[in-house]
Amino acid sequence: MKKGIDVSKWQGIINWSEVKKDGVEFVIIREGYGKNQVDKKFEENYRNARAVGMPVGIYHYSYADSVEDAKKEAQFCLNNIKGKELEYPICFDIEDREMLKLNNQQRTDICKAFCDTIERAGYYAMIYCNLNWLDNYLIKSELSKYDLWLAQWGMRMPTIVVGMWQKSDKGVVRGITGNVDVNIAYNDYPEIMRKKGLNGFAKASNSGLIHVVKKGDTLWELAEKYLGSGSKYIDIKRLNNLKSDTIQIGQRLKIK
Repeated sequence: MKKGIDVSKWQGIINWSEVKKDGVEFVIIREGYGKNQVDKKFEENYRNARAVGMPVGIYHYSYADSVEDAKKEAQFCLNNIKGKELEYPICFDIEDREMLKLNNQQRTDICKAFCDTIERAGYYAMIYCNLNWLDNYLIKSELSKYDLWLAQWGMRMPTIVVGMWQKSDKGVVRGITGNVDVNIAYNDYPEIMRKKGLNGFAKASNSGLIHVVKKGDTLWELAEKYLGSGSKYIDIKRLNNLKSDTIQIGQRLKIK
């Protein structure tokens, strides 16, 4: 199990170094909402969380009232995360009161449209909702193929099997002013993404994988990400017959 939080612009300026020191092991960041609204803190939160080595996933708050709208929201989300590596899922947040004007089948079809669009693009989709929505406003049997992030506060543990559990909206974490949602991840999502080649990661094989160097990459960070320790950078260096520790944007590096 891993301890995490989820954040949006409402958390303001976050001191990510302090967040990590307080034992937070991952973060789910709001990327946007609706068909054309990007969370004002998304890029900043993503950049600064990654800078301290914090594994990241994202969530998209939905206002969709049709399958077509859900597909447009999914495409908007994909555009916003293009080029980013995400160790945790792309989560579809369905909870807006305006959606109550729809029936259960319509809401369920909206979930499927968003998640299927995300998955076809090579990402790991997940549905976020509370137990009331899951039991009364969606058709659970039609959504069982998707992973679930369940909001169920004030419990010692979730009452159903889930991939992630949002246990409270009253968490207190160093580096964040005010309360923040706190979560538990039951699956090893970073391993899933890397092993299956999802969420911007190259797919691993028996012979390893190829990483294309991007701006800001260092051998130490690549070794930390793929090999579990920055000190193993020498293994990448030897495998690629590198004469120095300097790597260039666009360079293709083999990773065992």
